[in-house]
Amino acid sequence: MMYLISVLGVAGAVIGFGRRDDLGGGFWVYQAAMMLLIVTGVVIARLTVVVDDRTVTTSFGWGWPNREIALADVAAVSHVRNSWWYGWGLRRVARGWMYNNSGRDAIELTLRSGKVFRVGTDEPTELLTAINRAR
Repeated sequence: MMYLISVLGVAGAVIGFGRRDDLGGGFWVYQAAMMLLIVTGVVIARLTVVVDDRTVTTSFGWGWPNREIALADVAAVSHVRNSWWYGWGLRRVARGWMYNNSGRDAIELTLRSGKVFRVGTDEPTELLTAINRAR
């Protein structure tokens, strides 16, 4: 939620700035870029994680983008703390991918292939427990 408030606040301020007349024909390009920023912010403001007996499924916003990982492919699970420069959203990190929309805590799934997948969460203990029980 903090991410959504930040994005909307910045986008609102930038859109207000963009109302200046000296932008000329670039005004509409500028406004379109800001609307894209707002839509992106709304989509990644909510991250849903579902753990069942076979998979860990993560999805942003209205179900996209999403990722499903079979528990049979998971070699290890651990609670990690992301560096501040990892930020929020969907991004590449060392040896794999990360989905995050709040804070710096994450659960790292180390796959049998050696790649990792990090799921940012504000409830790391509960998510770690759920995944370990399912495994």
